[in-house]
Amino acid sequence: MKKILLLLLIFNSASYASDNNKIIESFFPKQVDVFGVKILALEKTPDKSINKAKSILNQWLDNDNDGKPDNQLVVDSLVKNNCAMAMGKSIRKIDSILDKKLEKKGISREQTEGMFALASNEPNIAYLEEILHLVTDCGYAYAYPEIFGEYKGTKIALAMDKARGGYFEKIPKRYPKGAWYTYDDRSCDYSCMVTEYFYWSLTSYLGAHKNRYGEISEEWKLNSKEKMKKDKLMVGLITNPEYKIPKKLPSFK
Repeated sequence: MKKILLLLLIFNSASYASDNNKIIESFFPKQVDVFGVKILALEKTPDKSINKAKSILNQWLDNDNDGKPDNQLVVDSLVKNNCAMAMGKSIRKIDSILDKKLEKKGISREQTEGMFALASNEPNIAYLEEILHLVTDCGYAYAYPEIFGEYKGTKIALAMDKARGGYFEKIPKRYPKGAWYTYDDRSCDYSCMVTEYFYWSLTSYLGAHKNRYGEISEEWKLNSKEKMKKDKLMVGLITNPEYKIPKKLPSFK
């Protein structure tokens, strides 16, 4: 599955960051933010799509809808690391900016290494997924590195290794019998696999995939809260009140 555009821009000085952000914002002039976390969009991105993304991001961060972040540590990590999301009507247009136009302005691809694109016409399930990727990959992974860090040995990684039937740095030719997380996109490294695992686990527990088994079973088999009981390690993490992980799916109403 495609990831959303995740801007992870860490610069050596405030002035350098400011200059680079101004350049980026010249290409993504439409901006909104949720608790300081920016959504940047290309000029022709429909406002309706931007507002939908803003609403979903707000609900992932303020799941109890009391007007403040459920987990301030996560939001602080997102803001501190200059994490943001960018949108456009087409992935091709965004890729053109990332791969060519920004480099001509002095911003190398290495400086935007964490950037991925989301077309605004994606279905609702993609908005849930990609915005959650932003929150977990750039929020939870940094706020709780030993728990949700996307590398071998963290608690979420150990849970994922069990779900995959063992530790695999790279995608295996064939997953062991009994594995319930069998993602086979070879462009997805171990860190990426953790990101996807967090998404599948949480959204399945919250009910997003209860009628999608036939569509997703080649990649993920525990598509309901009931089936998620099998993944005791991960259920223990996502229900631990210390981490204040969302308890309900965002609404598109």
